[in-house]
Amino acid sequence: MSFKHVPEVFFHFLWKYRLLSPDLRSSQGEKIQIIHPGTHNTNAGPDFLFARIRLGDTMWAGNIEIHNKASDWYSHGHDKDPAYNNVILHVVAENNKIAIDQDGREIQTLCIATQFDHELLSRFRDINGNLHWVPCMNMIGQVENINVINRMNALAVERLREKALAVSEELKACGNDWEECCYRLISKQFGSKINTGQFEMLAKTMPVRILMKYHHDLPGLEALLFGQSGLLSIRITESYTRKLKKEHAYLSAKHQLIPMPGYLWKFLRLRPAGFPTLRIAQLARLYEMNQSLLQAIIEKEDLPSLVSLFDVTASSYWDEHYVFEKKGKSSEKKFGTQSIHLLLINAIIPMLHLYGEYMNKPALCERAVSFLEKLPAENNAVIRRWKSIGIIPANALESQGLLQLKNKKCERKLCLECSIGHDILKQQA
Repeated sequence: MSFKHVPEVFFHFLWKYRLLSPDLRSSQGEKIQIIHPGTHNTNAGPDFLFARIRLGDTMWAGNIEIHNKASDWYSHGHDKDPAYNNVILHVVAENNKIAIDQDGREIQTLCIATQFDHELLSRFRDINGNLHWVPCMNMIGQVENINVINRMNALAVERLREKALAVSEELKACGNDWEECCYRLISKQFGSKINTGQFEMLAKTMPVRILMKYHHDLPGLEALLFGQSGLLSIRITESYTRKLKKEHAYLSAKHQLIPMPGYLWKFLRLRPAGFPTLRIAQLARLYEMNQSLLQAIIEKEDLPSLVSLFDVTASSYWDEHYVFEKKGKSSEKKFGTQSIHLLLINAIIPMLHLYGEYMNKPALCERAVSFLEKLPAENNAVIRRWKSIGIIPANALESQGLLQLKNKKCERKLCLECSIGHDILKQQA
């Protein structure tokens, strides 16, 4: 059998999970017993570190290097690299050359071409070579549900840490001002996907400390936010809009503010409830109700109270408007429950987790994870596809895990780095 197009990670998988024949011998004739396969190394250097094997009657401790062809030892330059001088076994699929290290020592070689169940390779090729939405979609039903849930949870925590890292970068950009960072994160989420960049630009035109000065002054907050958005650069006939423009002229001069261009905002292909005019009005209400949003978030110990913090309604002018100067059907313009949940998942919870780490308050980190466990699963195109193949997340923690699984593993066909893929392969062995 040819192993020409078999990736080395497949052989890593065989070694790591001891899926080789128990009767192993080196090409030099020594009997091999794997005591411990070592720690899988995904950085530079040998593939497995701190392994323990018995070669003949001698116990060896050191590193393992794995290649498709033994000659890769030289094409990869390991014979001149001191990092490989502690390799005790060279594991290969095709033994076409003896490996010699930098010190001139011949390294024992294990050829595994006939030392594993080839059904594993067949199954791997079936999974890795198909064009399904996720490679294992026709086989994932064979995996025990608890194993799928464990994988979702682990990947959800990984995703949370990635988001917290992004928050950390935002914090640095804010000069380590947590309140400013909180303001920018929330503002971006108010823009949804279409106006995220525009809300970010709006937040940067005016520090949060200015907004905080106008706590309990909703007209002042609306004047600042709408004026800085550039959306007041229109022909004005209504008294509400006229007052906003006049107030902004005064406040922008007082605080030396420069507004962003109003033409950048997008309204097309948006539901009216998501229009930036309504979202800005709701953001103004949020800061009218809370002088320090960061402190308010930290103080919320249960999910209902955290959700209620963002349960805001735009001012009465917007009951009959979606945009300036144009009346519509009367209704309260609330920041919806689904929007609140997405805000919590994508901004508030990662920020809370990072804040707990920075301030050495593990209870806040635990609270962040518990909020994800209590929020309902997201309802988007990716999650709906997972549901269609029988994988139904019970909460936002699990749906976040499924998004991470799809984006980080399934899209790149990294089945051998996924415990679900392991289960499917090993069940067939």
